[in-house]
Amino acid sequence: MPSPAPYAQVQPQQVPLAIVGGTHFGRYNKISLEETWNFIVSDGFLVPYAGYKNVLTLATATDGRGLYSSFVGNLMIAVIGVAVYKIQALPNGTLVSTIVGTLATNSGDVYIAENNNSQICITDNAFVYVYSYAGAGSFRSSDPSTGSSFSFPFTSPGYISFQNGNLIIACSDSTNWVLSAPNDATTWPNDPAHVGSIQTKPDKCQACVPVPGGGNNLFVFGRNCMELWQFTGTALFPYQRASTFNIDYGCINPASIAHLKNYVVWIAVNEQSGPVLMVSYGGVPEAISTDGIDFQLGNLTNPENCTGFLYQQDGHVLYQFTFPTDNISYAYDFETKLFFNVSDENLNYHPAREVVYFNNNYFFVSLEGGNVYEFSSNFTTAQYDEDTIKVIPRIRICPPLRLPDQLYYTITSLGFTVENGQPNRMYNTMLTLGAGSDITTEDGSLLSTESGVDLITEFSTTSIVGTSLTEEINLAVSRNGGMTFGSFWTKYMNPTGGFKSRFIYQRLGIANDSTFQLRFNGYGRFVVTDGLVDIYR
Repeated sequence: MPSPAPYAQVQPQQVPLAIVGGTHFGRYNKISLEETWNFIVSDGFLVPYAGYKNVLTLATATDGRGLYSSFVGNLMIAVIGVAVYKIQALPNGTLVSTIVGTLATNSGDVYIAENNNSQICITDNAFVYVYSYAGAGSFRSSDPSTGSSFSFPFTSPGYISFQNGNLIIACSDSTNWVLSAPNDATTWPNDPAHVGSIQTKPDKCQACVPVPGGGNNLFVFGRNCMELWQFTGTALFPYQRASTFNIDYGCINPASIAHLKNYVVWIAVNEQSGPVLMVSYGGVPEAISTDGIDFQLGNLTNPENCTGFLYQQDGHVLYQFTFPTDNISYAYDFETKLFFNVSDENLNYHPAREVVYFNNNYFFVSLEGGNVYEFSSNFTTAQYDEDTIKVIPRIRICPPLRLPDQLYYTITSLGFTVENGQPNRMYNTMLTLGAGSDITTEDGSLLSTESGVDLITEFSTTSIVGTSLTEEINLAVSRNGGMTFGSFWTKYMNPTGGFKSRFIYQRLGIANDSTFQLRFNGYGRFVVTDGLVDIYR
């Protein structure tokens, strides 16, 4: 009689898990829910995005509107509400501030630029203000209600920049962009030699941006188009438009425009397209946002309320942009070509409005409150004062694990390498018993004497109930294509000196479409690389 056929042997399989990556979610969760919060990618590892620390409190009841760093003046100018502050650094690095003037408006974007005559010019879409920092210093305004000392014969002065001796202001309610007299921020001639206009489309001027590394080239932004002009120095008008070149995208808000190295980045729109992230390297621009990001931008309730800035973190040029009304912030890394979600400690939008480099450090003013913060990868928390230090949650939602045949699999383990043994805070759970408290066994039974009298405490006592580490990693698994996640499984990081780097979760159940969410919570840093999932089929 023939022997029965043996059962098919269950085969183990190792599947790579992309823990290292950016935010690349799909239009719908079923496509992919891949996101990375408050990390960037460096040398194949996830490393923390920069944290921040309050270094100067100016006005807690009002928000930051703009920040500018003057290399020549060795100072920063911060606009908080109506107040204009001059900020300087003492020899020990401590920042000190002085109010040097006030604006006519108390909210909204402001724009700041400087010429070669020790004059810093500020615009707020209402008036022009000039702070001269040479000598004793002075603050002057074009606001006629203040007995203005100079005239700005145009309306709605917006984005301001400097090129070849002239300050350039975009008049946001018209096609005009206007030039100051050479190195004189208080003289704005209203004549053909000092007034340009957008010509490609019926439009309104949003900004004039000198092209980084582009010599005498100038990008003139409208709402629906962007033109390239070149400084020629002719007497009739010193700029000439490139007649064979224009870009069919304008700018949704000039506060989103940023330029650094050879990049000009902005949130672009035109009369036929919703918001899209664009970059130009001095020529024809390209869209850099993904399908998922574009879908997100297309569904914002108020995309016009946005800000953006460029800065460099440890060799990575990053563009961070925020939509406060819609409560979301992203960062794009030009080094790795990846997007990341960035946030505050509550997963709300990131508070930075604008970042500048001053006294060998980065600083920003906040969209929430009138403080100046230092912004650095040396910080891993959000510190608002000496006693208020908040954990910045760092999250990685990996791309889905699906097999081509769609069959179910058993997840036996998920493991990855993570830095361990770094400083790790410990806290104790304390229990205080007052006088007269019952004394019980571990199972809650009352202790009593032989005669049946219950035992109680005679004096107040304190005991330690438990000890925990603050640095932890939490894993949750979705088994329905990222629609919902199960409970989080918490594992604590090793204490200081415990450098064992393998982190492993075991017996994660059965699925055929699983998504893994890792949450890294703690005051210290997290350095994580890719992992492996062991499955049986």
